[in-house]
Amino acid sequence: MLDQFDPGSSLKDRVYETLKSEIIMGGFKAGQQLNIVDLATRMGISSAPVREALGMLQQNGFVVLTPRKKALVADVSATDYAITMEVRQMLEPYAAKISTGQIPGEHLAEIRGQMEALLKRPEMKAYIESDTQLHRMMGMYCGSRILDDLLKMIKDHSLRIRYCAEEMAPEAQKSEYIVTITLEHLEIVSAWERNDAEAVYEKSAQHLRNFIQRSNKEGIL
Repeated sequence: MLDQFDPGSSLKDRVYETLKSEIIMGGFKAGQQLNIVDLATRMGISSAPVREALGMLQQNGFVVLTPRKKALVADVSATDYAITMEVRQMLEPYAAKISTGQIPGEHLAEIRGQMEALLKRPEMKAYIESDTQLHRMMGMYCGSRILDDLLKMIKDHSLRIRYCAEEMAPEAQKSEYIVTITLEHLEIVSAWERNDAEAVYEKSAQHLRNFIQRSNKEGIL
């Protein structure tokens, strides 16, 4: 992912998003030291925006800065992850409900097409893109910047364990998992398309309950 970095506008934010994605997707492991000079060289930029981005990552719980200014990828505790899932159950169904009727039809058609293609050809990268887009819609169209920001932060932390666990699963199990999740996502999209806010809430809540049950069964939680 670092070799795809675009050193264009908004450097600090671009560096932050790039490094955060590497941490979430397991490119950087818990406890790994992040060398500022090395990262800057690989991105083709100066050290200053990398240093600023690492400070942002520390504030959001992805990086720990030691007294000697070394940047280490933060660990994830089972307690933190369990609490994150509890908060998601409180916020996500509500955000999905109040976004009902606000999402443009072309966006719903686009994500439906992505998900239907996934059912025919389960593939991790496309699954991650559709999953991310679905949850971004909840925040983007809920009408509250505060709620949107909360959802993004909470989702990022839960994804860190989730995607790594899914990526390491056997190929057959991985495909089955993608199909199962995508079918649940399509139920949410269908309720959005019907402008059925109550159904959106229930489908979103059920999706999270199902995920927690699967996580407990697989030892993720």
